[in-house]
Amino acid sequence: MTVENATSEGSSHGPVCPHCREPLRSNLRQEQVTPHETTDPGPRLPMTLTYCGSCGWTLHLAPARADGPAGHGLVAYEEVAAPADEQALEGQFQLRCRDLIGEIRSLGFNPNVWVAMINSLGAAGAARKLLADHHMLVVTPWLVRRGRPELTLEHEIGQPGWSGLFTDEERAEAARRLARAGKTPHRRRGWLRARRAPRRSGF
Repeated sequence: MTVENATSEGSSHGPVCPHCREPLRSNLRQEQVTPHETTDPGPRLPMTLTYCGSCGWTLHLAPARADGPAGHGLVAYEEVAAPADEQALEGQFQLRCRDLIGEIRSLGFNPNVWVAMINSLGAAGAARKLLADHHMLVVTPWLVRRGRPELTLEHEIGQPGWSGLFTDEERAEAARRLARAGKTPHRRRGWLRARRAPRRSGF
C-alpha cells in the first residue's frame, strides 16, 4: 500500500494512530499519571496522558486539570480571585500575589495550595495563617534552590510597602523562614564513611 492510499483510506474512516494506523475512535485512551519521586524534591504534577490503546503510542501529554477527573479534557489552572477592593492595601497585596503565582507557574510549578488559601482567606489572610501555623509553602524552598527567592511569599511579606499589613514579628518570621529555605539538610557526620567502610571478613 502506498502512502497516498494509506492516507486516503485512513481519512475515509476517521482519525487513525500515526504509529499503527488503527482507528482512534475505538482505540483512543486517556489517563492521569504522576511522575515517580526522584532525587529532586521539586513538583510532581499529575499529567493527562492521551495515547493509542492499540499500540501504546503517546499522542499528547499535558498538565492534568485540578477540578475534575481525568478524561474530561484540559483546563487552565485555578486562577487567583480578584480582591473585593483593588484600591485597598489588602487588595493590592492580593494582586501582587497573583502576579507572583503567574511567574511561578511559568517556571513549571503550580502552587495550588497557595491559590486555594488566597481564594478562601484572601492573600493577606492566607499569609497570616501560614505564619501563625508555622507552615511553609512547598514552593518556597523550590524557588530558593532555583535562585528565585524574590518570588516567594516570605520575601514579599518583607517588602516595605506591606508594612501596614503585617506586624514586625510576622515580618521577622517570614525572613527566618526564607533563610531556612536556603539551607540544605546535612546528613549526620560519619554516615557516608560508615556506608563505604568495607565489611570485615569473619575468617
